[in-house]
Amino acid sequence: MAMIELGFGRQNFHPLKRKSSLLLKLIAVVFAVLLFCEFLIYYLAIFQCNWPEVKTTASDGEQATREPVLKAMFLADTHLLGEFLGHWLDKLRREWQMERAFQTALWLLQPEVVFILGDIFDEGKWSTPEAWADDVERFQK
Repeated sequence: MAMIELGFGRQNFHPLKRKSSLLLKLIAVVFAVLLFCEFLIYYLAIFQCNWPEVKTTASDGEQATREPVLKAMFLADTHLLGEFLGHWLDKLRREWQMERAFQTALWLLQPEVVFILGDIFDEGKWSTPEAWADDVERFQK
């Protein structure tokens, strides 16, 4: 009798409630994935980096003194897209990722100087002076 009552008795079976619960879980998973992939991954990757320790030894047996060290970061070949090549969504996505990685590295590693090397822009030789000025302004942000 108990078996029949459990199987066919009163149940809180509401398809709408179950669907909304599933939808809520799906939204939470998508939000968590976006949060991780768009923000937290940069901290996780750069947090594993650190500055090497420089050990100095005194040649005449004196105690070694700690000399100041310059913390330098090198950024090379960013290849920012201009207005001619590439899709606007590709440009937006690339620049978002580069900005997040760069800002996170600056915040966590706190370099004293940053060297920017190589090809900064992709379309320098085709750009008009106005487009070039826009690209430079965008880069300086």
